[in-house]
Amino acid sequence: MRKDKMRHYKFLLDQHRENREEIIEDMEGLRMGEYDSFHLDELSGYDNHPAEIASELFDIEHYMALKKLQMEEVKNIERAERKIEEGTYGLCENCGKEIDRRRLELLPQARLCIDCARKEDEEIISTKEQTMKRRPAEEQVLDAAEMNRDGVRNEALDDLMHYGSSTDIE
Repeated sequence: MRKDKMRHYKFLLDQHRENREEIIEDMEGLRMGEYDSFHLDELSGYDNHPAEIASELFDIEHYMALKKLQMEEVKNIERAERKIEEGTYGLCENCGKEIDRRRLELLPQARLCIDCARKEDEEIISTKEQTMKRRPAEEQVLDAAEMNRDGVRNEALDDLMHYGSSTDIE
């Protein structure tokens, strides 16, 4: 890749890193999810409704996930900058082909060509779909609870309905 193109991509990477770091600083400035509103407004958590505490917990986890995502992006950008210095920038990490220039313009920290990125996305989606198809373990417990000693479902209820109970004496 030519030196002027490398300077251009380095400039794009610097812009992206600055944007991400600014977002992280803004998030830290807001102190979202740091329990500050909870601790300032309430003397204790005992009088709060569980749904309020759950909302607080959701906000904290959401904030942490967003912050982690931004920090991962900064790491990806720094890795791309190291690749520029090593002379391997713009090459797919999987197949070694050159990454399309249009892709690098939009996503200068791209580590995969579009074909390899699609394959990786398809694998992730496939794994998620397989995980979603599994039934929860709790269903096995519930199914076992519905079985009597003989392993036949609802046999006791059928017997009760057929013969009646001890209070049904005529």
